[in-house]
Amino acid sequence: MYQHYRAIAAATRLPIVVYSVQGRTGVNVEPATLARLAQIVAVKEASGNIGQMANVIHEVPSHFNVLSGDDAITIPLIALGGRGVISVASNEIPGPMTRLAQACLRGDFETARAIQSRYLALMNINFVESNPIPVKAAMGLMGLLDPVYRLPMCAPSAASLAKIEKVLESVGLAGSVSVAG
Repeated sequence: MYQHYRAIAAATRLPIVVYSVQGRTGVNVEPATLARLAQIVAVKEASGNIGQMANVIHEVPSHFNVLSGDDAITIPLIALGGRGVISVASNEIPGPMTRLAQACLRGDFETARAIQSRYLALMNINFVESNPIPVKAAMGLMGLLDPVYRLPMCAPSAASLAKIEKVLESVGLAGSVSVAG
């Protein structure tokens, strides 16, 4: 894994963000591997393992950004020293997700928890099926886009679509193009 990312870093001057999500890749990027990769500027940490996230933050150089790759655990990751989020829910609610991350970074966890509490069901429903299918469906229901699915993606099941719509209604987003929330 180290050699792979080292070769990528040597081939470009662009900043590199490692996407660590074992559920999609079948491979976990270990904290020690990330610590060796000084050329890498950040990791989108989506392992779901808070202990691993704490170890990554502890082991990487100070210039290295550890970003949450899971909206629902942005608060604990930033509390541990993470620096932000690469958010799925920000496609639907960019304003609230920005405010959540900014509140965390200022140490205002009460505000961050209130925002998360309001939108946690949305953060969770975004994974009722493989991402980005639910997000695209939600954005379609919100009137933000025409939900066109290209293979291998396909439309969500009727049951999932009903769940997505119910969550959107519960947070006041169904049929609304307002995402300022």
